[in-house]
Amino acid sequence: MGVETHNVIYLINMNKEEINHLLQLSRMDIEEKEKEKVYQDLAQILKYVSQLSEVETKDIEPMNGGTLLDNIVRRDEAYSSDTTLNIKLKESAPNKEGNYIKVPPII
Repeated sequence: MGVETHNVIYLINMNKEEINHLLQLSRMDIEEKEKEKVYQDLAQILKYVSQLSEVETKDIEPMNGGTLLDNIVRRDEAYSSDTTLNIKLKESAPNKEGNYIKVPPII
């Protein structure tokens, strides 16, 4: 039995006092009548997690991101644009410095 499996089994066997302590640590203020539902829900979740720990994953490579798809966005490459449009835009700018349009600083 691995460490993860042992921890899950311990969590399934938590008593209500330990669960109340977790609720206090998480600063969750729950009415007494709601606590029984929380206990049952937590037990079901932990039982499911314990079932997952039984799955054989020895020969399965781990995944990151949940998919094996490659990035499908276009490459970020420089391209030449319409130089006449660039020249007209620069000429129409009220304040220029060299090949750049000068704008007031924004702080």
